[in-house]
Amino acid sequence: MNRRNFIKNVGTTSVAVATLPSVIDGFTVKALAGGDAMGRLLEDSDRVFVIIQLTGGNDGLNTVIPVDNDIYYNNRPKLAIAKNKALSLTDTLRLHPSLSGFKKLYDEGQLAIVQGVTYPNPDRSHFRGTDIWLTATDASVFGSTGWVGRYLDILAPGFPTELPEHPLAVQVGGTQSLGFAGSKGSMGITFRDPDEFARLVSTGGGIEEVPAADLGDTKAAAEVEFVRNVARSADVYATVVKTAADAAPTSTVTYPNSDIAAKLRVVAQLIAGGLQSKVFLVSWENSSFDTHANQVVGSDPLTGAHANLLSDLGGAVEAFMADMKNSGNAGRVAGMTFSEFGRRVAENGSLGTDHGTAAPLFVFGENVLGSVIGADPDLETLDNRGDLLMNYDFRDIYASVLLQWFAQPSTVVNNILYHDFSKTAVPLFKGASKVLEGAAAGSTIQFRSVSPNPASDVVTVRVHMNLVADATVVVHSMHGKKMLSAEVNPVSGVAQFNVSGLSTGNYILGLYSGGAVTHSLLSVQR
Repeated sequence: MNRRNFIKNVGTTSVAVATLPSVIDGFTVKALAGGDAMGRLLEDSDRVFVIIQLTGGNDGLNTVIPVDNDIYYNNRPKLAIAKNKALSLTDTLRLHPSLSGFKKLYDEGQLAIVQGVTYPNPDRSHFRGTDIWLTATDASVFGSTGWVGRYLDILAPGFPTELPEHPLAVQVGGTQSLGFAGSKGSMGITFRDPDEFARLVSTGGGIEEVPAADLGDTKAAAEVEFVRNVARSADVYATVVKTAADAAPTSTVTYPNSDIAAKLRVVAQLIAGGLQSKVFLVSWENSSFDTHANQVVGSDPLTGAHANLLSDLGGAVEAFMADMKNSGNAGRVAGMTFSEFGRRVAENGSLGTDHGTAAPLFVFGENVLGSVIGADPDLETLDNRGDLLMNYDFRDIYASVLLQWFAQPSTVVNNILYHDFSKTAVPLFKGASKVLEGAAAGSTIQFRSVSPNPASDVVTVRVHMNLVADATVVVHSMHGKKMLSAEVNPVSGVAQFNVSGLSTGNYILGLYSGGAVTHSLLSVQR
């Protein structure tokens, strides 16, 4: 049914409509709409966040490999990746060899790997597990709104009556994501190709097609008005999206020939062309990380479905970030991967792995604190079903995105995530400060330099503060343990400390002043 006929068929009856999805070449794209608050946000910040959904449950142990752990090899005699075949990360961890694109980003300091991400009482069902990740609720709660949708609800209280000039967020491909559902329904439009999207809207009629009968103060009236607003947003955003796509410079980057790469190429085109959307979502559709069988081929663990999927992922993200660098947007774009669960420690009898719990999560971008965060997988201490225990709640990562990337106050973040995850947010981003509850009005702080870096003894930190206030630099381990601290001289903006007593490795620097917090990365070498 085309858009014109759908709207006509709505008539004056009561309808339960979340969006007007348009299917083009098997893809859908949804753009989220907002009001004046969003307009102010777009003026204040041009940061973009890209979410990549690894549909099906990614095998974390064969993605980030504990190469010095015999339990891994004993439990996976056919699937385990040999240490000398994997790509080096740390002394004890290596990447699957198909992730050469991620290895390049990691070496450039543009990839963070957060170990052991799940949630309490994890669900091993694809559908329920995915819903939990998208709604960011406890496992016992069945939510109807998504974490991104709730964020946009706060930014766009006038939705859907008031629309900003540009869509808030865009989903490329897949069915409508629960993650973008707000309190008033999903805030979205859908396409794969900007030209096709514009053509479909222009030939399918517009808001004038939606009945405008006087239904009084009834549920039907409210729902018809909602449909009219959605139709209006499609009309508005089709032109905006096509204009951005046409304005993008011709990319010189060669993307892999894969579904996920094609979607990220569309995202890159829209960003480069000036579309001011804040959030983009892409996912796998025609293949899946649900590798119960044939995860590898025969006796070669470097081949098979999982290797192919990881190759697609790493190559697509590498190409996307190269595109962002070429168009001058790399500094304002970051992203993350997520999957509804990891896989079990032991392989099964079908050259595959079954549904598990915790797995690594990747965060990428030029302003990401590139490192491995969290302890290596503990393969001895497992849950009552023999699966991995949690290092980090996935909502700790969401809190990091909201606090550190989008600079939302902790009170807002905690309302979005229903609990106080601002206190357990993982330091993931550099360059911008987040403002905590009770912060002095107008507090902003920034690292100006950390020298030398890498360091072996005395480190000098220079900071910028827009208000005269006490400030402290704290050195944390990658597991969050406080190792050292030093006060900042309020006149010179300088702090010094000695790292000669610290082990070789990466550490997180936290700068705290007046309720504002920002982070940087320090490397200690001998």
